[in-house]
Amino acid sequence: MQYLTNYKGETFDKVPTSVFVDYEAWFYGCKNQYQAEPDIMGWFNHVRDKGELRDVIFFADFSQEAIKDHPIKLRSISTSIIDCSKGDKTKDYTDFIMLDHIYQHLFRRQEIKHFILFTGDSHFQSIVAFLRNFNDKMVGIYAVEGSLSSLLSDAANWYAKILPSTERNNSLEQAILKNLTWVQEKSDIIATYRKTVSVVSRNNPEFSEGDVDSTLSKMIASGIIRQEEAVLPTTGYLVKKLIFDETGDSSNISQNDSNECS
Repeated sequence: MQYLTNYKGETFDKVPTSVFVDYEAWFYGCKNQYQAEPDIMGWFNHVRDKGELRDVIFFADFSQEAIKDHPIKLRSISTSIIDCSKGDKTKDYTDFIMLDHIYQHLFRRQEIKHFILFTGDSHFQSIVAFLRNFNDKMVGIYAVEGSLSSLLSDAANWYAKILPSTERNNSLEQAILKNLTWVQEKSDIIATYRKTVSVVSRNNPEFSEGDVDSTLSKMIASGIIRQEEAVLPTTGYLVKKLIFDETGDSSNISQNDSNECS
């Protein structure tokens, strides 16, 4: 998975759910931070498990050159696409128009129990708090990793941060190298393959043991990490010790070829 989630103990019953997407925030968050484009269908497959979807509404100023053709892509999911073009005005109206639609749903669509917003902007903290605290609604947030306001995430029932594959893989590799560097400073500990997989996964719960196993295997194959025979100090057993040479060239840390932000 490419989502860093915090469900705060929430379970997802199939209650009527509406989704409001600031597509500008999604598109430019991916483009500016990760040189990627939104993986629209990948995200839809993730969000559709969060409730009984009644609406998925996209908001953006589609007059901008970079995204002017994107409504065609979005129609594979929804026909509710709101063009927030501002004409010759300089003010950005996307947030205001999205807020207006959220309030309209709250007052006119009483059956909606779960509101999901795709935005990292702290400006939405007030509406999230209003939905939860005064209207007994569940609220979830999607945002591109690095753009989610802590005020907004704290106000919601749950949130999911989208992390592109390239960045996620690099984060896992760095976690593995951090663990090996720490172990190598200890004279009484030897880093074995299986122990490293277990420890890195336990200390970084967003990565499963399968994720760590696969990435560690690739790092050994590429020469970033090497294995040497060593004797366990506690048992005398012969094992293969993992070694990372910090002075070596780690520039070949693997990069995923995907250019979709999902």
